[in-house]
Amino acid sequence: MIHLVKEKLNISGDFLIPEDDDLHYLVKVRRIRNGEKVSFASEGDVFETECVLSGKDATFKITNKYRDLPNKPELFAALASADISALEECLRNGVEAGADAFFIFRSDYSNTDMKLIEKKMPRLKTIVASAASQSRRTMLPEINLKTMEELADMDCEHIVLHPYSSMNLNSYNCKIKKDKMLWIGAEGGFSERETAFFERKNFQMFSLKTPILRMENAVTVSLAFVRNLINLQSGE
Repeated sequence: MIHLVKEKLNISGDFLIPEDDDLHYLVKVRRIRNGEKVSFASEGDVFETECVLSGKDATFKITNKYRDLPNKPELFAALASADISALEECLRNGVEAGADAFFIFRSDYSNTDMKLIEKKMPRLKTIVASAASQSRRTMLPEINLKTMEELADMDCEHIVLHPYSSMNLNSYNCKIKKDKMLWIGAEGGFSERETAFFERKNFQMFSLKTPILRMENAVTVSLAFVRNLINLQSGE
């Protein structure tokens, strides 16, 4: 079944009306057939539909609706600004690894201006939506631009991935039932100033006992690991 995750859905009576670009994708790209099932999701609400073709027109009759909003801590990814291509891959991988939201911040080792990232935001959101649909998510992860100080003040459990920490991520205790913020630095990790900042905040810092990973690979491994722990702790 084709699955699409959207920020908002347009419902009219017993029918779901896709946006023009989604309709083009379903009809022209996926060449959807009459009677084929498509599911649409937004904010945890899932609508199962059946395609009704009439000439070149396609409508989608709602056959079932349910809510899929897991009651468990959310997992956020704090990503240092990086090359746009690397950031795109981080977001794509992060969605598939289970991140519920992304926060991009400027770090000491960042080599990309935040104004450029803000300019590229429409494309970044498109990448997140595509990855969310591919991995059959029911909510669309948000992307926000913040400073380190703003992120540090958020009420959640902060976990810093730092390649030179003496503590291994495998030793992380996931029993605290709070939302998690996983901090991932740019190429080179975090500076001494930033490490001192995390220490003053009493954030937990962990490393991966692997060769140094590219940022986009570190995002995949670390987020998937923590998401797995959260799900296990929640009994899934």
